[in-house]
Amino acid sequence: MRPLFVATLALLVAAAFAGVPRSATSSRNVPTSRKIMEHMITRGLVQNAPKPTATSPNPAIVIENFFTTRIDHFNAQNTDEWTLRYLAVTDWYQPGGPILIWLGGYMPIQPYMVDESSLIYDMAREMHGAVYAFETRYFGQSWITEDVSTENLRFLNADQVLADLAEFVAYLKRDVLRNEYAHVLVSGVGYGGSLATWFRVRYPHLSDAAWSSSGVHNALVDFQEFAEDWGQTLIDFGSQECYNEIFVAFNVMQNLIDAGREDILYERLDLCDEIDTEDRLEVSFFFLTMMSSVEFSTLSTGNLTAFADVCNDITGVDMPTALDAFADWFNNKLHADDDCAEADPEVFIDWLREDDWESEWVQKGARQLFYQECTELGLFMTTDSDLQPFGNRVGLDMWTDLCQEVFGEWITFESIYYATQRSNNRFGALNPRVNFIHFTNGAENPIRRVAILNDLNPEALSDVIPNEMFGSDTRYISVNDSEELQAVKRRLKALLSYYLFPHGPRETPVEN
Repeated sequence: MRPLFVATLALLVAAAFAGVPRSATSSRNVPTSRKIMEHMITRGLVQNAPKPTATSPNPAIVIENFFTTRIDHFNAQNTDEWTLRYLAVTDWYQPGGPILIWLGGYMPIQPYMVDESSLIYDMAREMHGAVYAFETRYFGQSWITEDVSTENLRFLNADQVLADLAEFVAYLKRDVLRNEYAHVLVSGVGYGGSLATWFRVRYPHLSDAAWSSSGVHNALVDFQEFAEDWGQTLIDFGSQECYNEIFVAFNVMQNLIDAGREDILYERLDLCDEIDTEDRLEVSFFFLTMMSSVEFSTLSTGNLTAFADVCNDITGVDMPTALDAFADWFNNKLHADDDCAEADPEVFIDWLREDDWESEWVQKGARQLFYQECTELGLFMTTDSDLQPFGNRVGLDMWTDLCQEVFGEWITFESIYYATQRSNNRFGALNPRVNFIHFTNGAENPIRRVAILNDLNPEALSDVIPNEMFGSDTRYISVNDSEELQAVKRRLKALLSYYLFPHGPRETPVEN
């Protein structure tokens, strides 16, 4: 690791450059910056499983359907309704078979979630069950209001989603399969896994079993552990040298800001605008952007080889300083297709303020997810811990400011804190009183620190899968899986089959 003062001195003697905007905001081509800013919101609640790499000779028949339910389940005076989208696969269903529901979470439901490449489809084949993908209100095509203005987002919370699911389960039993005794499994990955657990907590009479893959269960305001675990995975699957290089680069950037030499960062990192060092939000957001850039490059693929790839790009070049090495990777690898690197909080805020269903970030669910983070879940990534390489400039005050700028000053640090406490009190955080549920997590997934990693009781067990990130356990058993992953999938199938039918398959007459 290069001495910090040497690296700083080398940069301070560099030529200063005039800080002027590189182009008008509206005309900038910054696709990578948009992805990184989206990652700032979604990284703690990853819920998209890896897509299959091969096609089956006998593809599943996936049918799209719709179900009508209440907009507000807890206000008898509001009788407005909306239409929820779902997918159905009944290839293997036989009377008496179970209902297997996959919860889309923050993702639009897609066929790969329930087709022949998924583990839940494999379970349906063995148990002669029907598989359904449930789309969460406000996400995908399940539009509940005319737009997603702050006023209209008041119907977005876990309680309303679980009430939708309760109505959906009753509908499937009563009107679709015509079997009120049908056994029900609820499952999902990321936020979908959280909902599966919470449904067992709030509606145990409507589900017989649950599976939570990488579920986020502990609502935290300050999620500083995320950066800690990311840093350890970087060391394990990248290198200690790479960790050190990033550590030095971030400390040099902080020193340059403190020394009033933001012009060097503007030029070296090809920023779209120079940083206003007198604006606390701008400074914090700049460092959030830098931190998110590295995390995005390693976490977005869900593949651990990405850590080695990024490290090779940073440490495999001959550069005089750590910041030069970081800037070379940042400009020539990460942002190679961008006009410049966007790090302005006002741009981020403007994108999140868009409330039309057709806007890009609403389509991706970023505005909706950020609303739930500000009003229910927290999970704000900070650099408050010393056990991570990203400096110390990303704090909770920045996240509170962003919440207020996007949704209004009615959101405060206190309101966020009490919202997370309410969520934990309502659903049990890391110790919910549930049974007939199984928890799975990748041992290298940074969000595992807010997931359930230990057995809760003999009928609520947990598996932590070595050398895995997130979602790999949701796909069918493959010869390409590690032995540990194959073993977890087989155990998962056996346990869920037992939870659904502890006394063996139940044949129940079906009324016509």
